[in-house]
Amino acid sequence: MEFGYYIRPADTYEGMVEMARYADELGLFGVFLNDHVHSMRQDGMGPYLEAWTAMAGIGVQTKRIRLGHIVLFNSLRNPAFLAKSVSTLDRMSGGRYELLIGAGWNEPEYLGYDLMERGRGMPSAGERADRFKETLQILRGMFDNDVFSYEGKYWTLRDAINLPLPVQRPMRISVGADKPRMIRIAAKYADGLNNGGGLDSLGKIRELLVPALERNGKRLEDYYFSGFAAQVTVNESDEEYESMAKRIAERSKRSVEDVKGDVFSGTSEALVEKFRKAEDLGVKMMVVYIRPASTIEEMKEELSRFNDEVIKEI
Repeated sequence: MEFGYYIRPADTYEGMVEMARYADELGLFGVFLNDHVHSMRQDGMGPYLEAWTAMAGIGVQTKRIRLGHIVLFNSLRNPAFLAKSVSTLDRMSGGRYELLIGAGWNEPEYLGYDLMERGRGMPSAGERADRFKETLQILRGMFDNDVFSYEGKYWTLRDAINLPLPVQRPMRISVGADKPRMIRIAAKYADGLNNGGGLDSLGKIRELLVPALERNGKRLEDYYFSGFAAQVTVNESDEEYESMAKRIAERSKRSVEDVKGDVFSGTSEALVEKFRKAEDLGVKMMVVYIRPASTIEEMKEELSRFNDEVIKEI
């Protein structure tokens, strides 16, 4: 299993670059930003850098590590222009871009940035899935062809030129998904699927993904199944882990057992066991967001510890 490191776009650009370089030095698989225009605070306030521009800058400042977004927000960009942007960043970085994309879910961003135009707001889940399916077809067509045309319900391309093509051929496309229809779309049109839940969630996703892949003549062994562990904490003891799980349960109004099944936290030994179980489910890569570090030095310490005590054991 490979490991990627999540960096918040809320941090300063200089801090993001410093952490990306550090992850590069440690030998991690990739660095990932989320793709939002509002912060993830409840009120949406706070500094938040635009993730595509920021990742291009990180790409210039790093050497080996892969670059990605967890996950791209489909409604933010014209899919043909996105294909051009991906191709350009892949060229700039020497073939290091890792493409993960989702349908979009945050209504305040739809309204705030008028993404559907004329104040329409966020489309229904069904329409977002339909639009997303067209995006996947357009991306694949433009990555594989110098000139590509497409006729759909939402998008029409007439001889769209995408030169130069990406360095990576084929360019891998992964989908962020947890709903049955999105999983079916990912199985048919994409090369991978990413899910942001814990072991319980990954197991449920696998149960839906395997038959969906088989219906499309694909196998899980050849598919890029990945995860996003959004609340990784290396606890000093089982007692500390229990206390943390209880706090999260109270705050989120869930049971302690539900929280334990949904987060990748615990002692180093427990985390190694959890990630090995994820690997047994067919997960090939995990992006980790390590908490509760807040300063750059604390982030480095936590990432170094996670690398030494967890990644190297796996």
